[in-house]
Amino acid sequence: MASVGTTKVAEKYRQYRPKYPPELFRIIMNFVRGQGTQCSNSNSKYPLAVDVGCGPGLMSTVFLAPYFDKVLGVDISESQIEQATLNNKHKNVEYRLSVAEKLPVEDNSVTLIQVATALHWLNYEKFYKECDRVLVPGGVIAAFSYTLNIHFDHPMAAEIAEVFLEMKTKLTSADNPYCEKREKLTLQKYTDESVQIPYRDSKRFMEACGTADLETPLTYRIEAFLLLGRKPKIPASDDCEYN
Repeated sequence: MASVGTTKVAEKYRQYRPKYPPELFRIIMNFVRGQGTQCSNSNSKYPLAVDVGCGPGLMSTVFLAPYFDKVLGVDISESQIEQATLNNKHKNVEYRLSVAEKLPVEDNSVTLIQVATALHWLNYEKFYKECDRVLVPGGVIAAFSYTLNIHFDHPMAAEIAEVFLEMKTKLTSADNPYCEKREKLTLQKYTDESVQIPYRDSKRFMEACGTADLETPLTYRIEAFLLLGRKPKIPASDDCEYN
């Protein structure tokens, strides 16, 4: 069981962290549909998706629920998994405590592995090998994050942007002891060679996406970057690094 302190942090994280724009998930699912992977016969859904680094689930995991028979969200944080399970309203969504490099699923069983703002914290080589183990032929890896260049739609947009710029400057400063080297991968928009998906059929997108949450008093547009890659349907030595 998570401590009281970490539970409170996870509650605030769930409450205040912005959700990702739905457009990102439409791009991902369009890529999945284009791969020729098979849906279940019963309801035209894909069998299984895994959301790695799911956090409390509301930001990324639940968006996959309409497209899959089962969605598994995994995270290394016990308090985040507690929050995700507590607030889970989808019968086909489950959350488990797990590292990304050793997923609790069978070989060749997953159609989509999604990683939202978490790829830069992983052991990329081990993670991509694990993806290759669990993905079905034609299965997809989707990893995305966003820049801190956020455009606000508000009468006081200039003032909000000024405060946000100050916060951004402090967060990314070399004087910030919590700004680790891995976070620079997000500032580089996942262009570094070390994080590229090792499949021949891979793409990179940059999208300016707006929020669609009408309940929020502040709408905004973020610059998101997305890596997509497909496991070969027939193993071939020149299609990927893993044979």
